[in-house]
Amino acid sequence: MSGLALGRVLKAAGSTWLRQTAAMSSAAARKSLGTNVHYTETLDDGSIFVSRVPKEMPAVSVADLPPPVREYKPAERKPLTAELKHAMAKLRNEDPAHWTVSRLAKKFDVPSQVVLMLAPSPKWRREEVQRQADQEWEKMGYKKRLIRINRLRRRLLW
Repeated sequence: MSGLALGRVLKAAGSTWLRQTAAMSSAAARKSLGTNVHYTETLDDGSIFVSRVPKEMPAVSVADLPPPVREYKPAERKPLTAELKHAMAKLRNEDPAHWTVSRLAKKFDVPSQVVLMLAPSPKWRREEVQRQADQEWEKMGYKKRLIRINRLRRRLLW
């Protein structure tokens, strides 16, 4: 139905609410279909370049931004002494099941990557974890194994 025919139907119906709703919805539709052309430029070959984004972005200062959600405080890290490094490695070697990477990182207030470099897991612990993983694999049914294998294959395609 064209706009003129719709206007006649609405006028005949005499409903102002319906007329206003139709006018608003068609205006919204026109606005959504319209384009925001910020500038046009004629190129050397005679073609017209139309840009729907501003040529230069407005400068934004810190004062224009909303206040931060929380204050930024850079982490204050103390350098690790040789004694602390030795203590970290000793704890990790004594009981690696209890003194995990995350636990040591919290205790010594260092990133987990530092713990991984300074106090790697002992070889016997790595073998034990691998043995447990192998036992879990043997317990799995064929379908779960197939799902895991396919997941690994998909991940390799990334």
